[in-house]
Amino acid sequence: MKVGRKSFLLTFALLALALAGSSRASAQNLTPCNATVPDYSPDFSLNQACLTLNGENYDNPSTAYPSFQSAIAPAPANVSTVLQLTPNLNYQGGSAWFQTPQPVASPFSTTFTFQLNPAQGADGIAFVIQNSGLTALGPTGCGEGFAGDLAYPPGCTPVPANSETQTGITNSIAFRFDSYSQGVGGGTQTNDPGVNNVTIQSCPGMAANSITAACQLAVYPFSQVDFADGNVHTATISYVVSPTSTQTACTVNNAPSSCLDVILDGTDLFPAGVPFDMTALGLTSGTAYVGFTGATGGATDNQDILSWVFTPQGQTQTLQPGTPATYNFQNPQGQTAYNYQVTLSNNSSPTTTTITPIYPNTQNYPYSCDTLVEQTYPNAHCVLYTNLGTGVPDSPVMFEVTCPSLPGDQCSPFTAQLGTEYTLSSSNNLNSCINNNTCTGSNNPYPGWVKGAGPDPTHPCTPPQSGSLFQSNQVSNFLIDRTTKGNSGGTGSCWVATYDMPGESLPGITITTPTNGLIVAAGSMVTTSYSCSNPASSEPSTNAVGPYLTTASCTQSTGTGSCMQTANGLSCTGSFTAASTPGTYAFTVTGTDTGENGNTQTVNYTVVAPTNLQILNLGPAGPIANGGYITYAIGVADLGPVNADGVVVTDPLPSNTSFVSGSGSNVSCGIVNKQLSCTSTPIQCSASGGTVSCSVGTLAPLSISDLNGGAMTIKVQVTAEPSTTCGTKPCTINTATVSAINTDTNSNPSSTVNTTW
Repeated sequence: MKVGRKSFLLTFALLALALAGSSRASAQNLTPCNATVPDYSPDFSLNQACLTLNGENYDNPSTAYPSFQSAIAPAPANVSTVLQLTPNLNYQGGSAWFQTPQPVASPFSTTFTFQLNPAQGADGIAFVIQNSGLTALGPTGCGEGFAGDLAYPPGCTPVPANSETQTGITNSIAFRFDSYSQGVGGGTQTNDPGVNNVTIQSCPGMAANSITAACQLAVYPFSQVDFADGNVHTATISYVVSPTSTQTACTVNNAPSSCLDVILDGTDLFPAGVPFDMTALGLTSGTAYVGFTGATGGATDNQDILSWVFTPQGQTQTLQPGTPATYNFQNPQGQTAYNYQVTLSNNSSPTTTTITPIYPNTQNYPYSCDTLVEQTYPNAHCVLYTNLGTGVPDSPVMFEVTCPSLPGDQCSPFTAQLGTEYTLSSSNNLNSCINNNTCTGSNNPYPGWVKGAGPDPTHPCTPPQSGSLFQSNQVSNFLIDRTTKGNSGGTGSCWVATYDMPGESLPGITITTPTNGLIVAAGSMVTTSYSCSNPASSEPSTNAVGPYLTTASCTQSTGTGSCMQTANGLSCTGSFTAASTPGTYAFTVTGTDTGENGNTQTVNYTVVAPTNLQILNLGPAGPIANGGYITYAIGVADLGPVNADGVVVTDPLPSNTSFVSGSGSNVSCGIVNKQLSCTSTPIQCSASGGTVSCSVGTLAPLSISDLNGGAMTIKVQVTAEPSTTCGTKPCTINTATVSAINTDTNSNPSSTVNTTW
């Protein structure tokens, strides 16, 4: 089925999870900058030319800082080159700005690792967003390279007395990681809330930034944590635009507000969010410079940034097991364009997760989403989003999933329930089932929940140089206009919604009962047994990590049935009432997978009308002595009006006898060329548990012209004196009964014979 490229109007929720690790060469690269976003992972070996470095080194002016230095233990093994903002010297300051302004008016997240080698624990570092310029740098000391000296509180001396006076960085917001311990070197900071603290600082009216309380948006004090402990610390800063109540709850005057959050070493410092509007910084087309500042004063530290990734449009939350989380992504007009939902499994650990939308077909992503998907799934198409904003072209969205608090950003192990919500509207050749919410089987648009992982764990939607990006379709539940769900399966890093997924096999169906050609009586109860196996082709033959399309339902066309989950699908049992009118009928089982792709299997059964069976049982009158033999001659006939199917004679033997033999013939006669012509079929008899059964088969109705019937003999041996009597004499009583599949209009189809002792 063809689907128009602009046929989808979506509000979309998605989760896709977990990354594969990779390492990057650590050799220094001094080539010109060729990166458009900060991507320094696992270290600063590459793209050094993309940073503008500014330094003020009052204690040793000949020292060129900031600079790129070798990592110091205990840095991770894959980190060889770091950005050192200041050396372990007094009154040093530095700033480092990525040369390309980044989009900060829309959601973003940034993650960096830092290491402050212990000395006297001063003064600290800051991640700064500013629209002042690439040379922006504040003074040393307590201002940590972003805050001006005139705003310092008493007792906080930024630079030696003979230094030049500097102001703080204008049009800026700073996320300050203050490592200066009060009392060290005789100084005090009246606005410091503790030994180490994280504060968010921005002065009203785009004025020069300051560390005073008047410019303090939020503060998190640590009573024991010491940043300057020589260990590596991980920080993630995120910005959410106009969140809903399901996200970080930022409000201003009881209205939702854009908000900030900081996660340090897995601890969410501001879970309620910090209200702030990035446009207050006087942005240029929604962009600003991003980077770091750091400074020392009377106390010192080596202040190293080990890694740094800035992801525009990404959102970060710390997910709790069993608690649903929603990421809402807005367009520039503040409307929700799509969302992402995830619920960690109850046995998972709390995990900080960043979701970053990637828009293929744009200038920064010069290949189409369809091209990437069709490497694995020919003729498939990526879903287009039409609510990306005024003047923004419709585009597919690929979702990068990273876990900045885990080594190498790898989301593993990571098991979760994923969810999507969207609305599809039909156009062009899209089947009307979308509007009618009746898309199943052959008229289904065949959804895809396609997972992939590129070679770079920090940007898993970046395709490899050769081979395919997307490997598997992992839809586990799909309903038009409602929801799509799947499970992370512990892996996954780049996800995209697709449709017209070709080559999907359908659920396999096996009907055990009723069997094809079964004959049943009108109105009788028929038991059913069948199974639906999971489709096979959606799961790759290698590197299979699920979930993939599975069997969602297995249903019978008539009657009722219930199914139980098995390792390979569903196993079902049930029953139905046969039709009351004779004829041939179909029993159909429908199997539907979790992508709503349907398959059917059918067997035919025949309903037969009632008929009238007669039986005559003859035997010797007696007397019979112990050890003697009795032969019963039994005849059966069908008085019509229809054939009797599956005729069986049942003869429970008297208790004082044992079975010797039994056989007979089913005779069918008719007039052929004005002569009577007869054929016979052997009747087989067998005994089990003292009862003899003779399978007669089908009996045609008996008439004057058609002499049809079954005749058989059953021979038994008397083994003891009978316990029953006929009058005054002991006798052996034998009753034979005839039955068929048909309902019998004869209320007593049996015959009895007595043999005296």
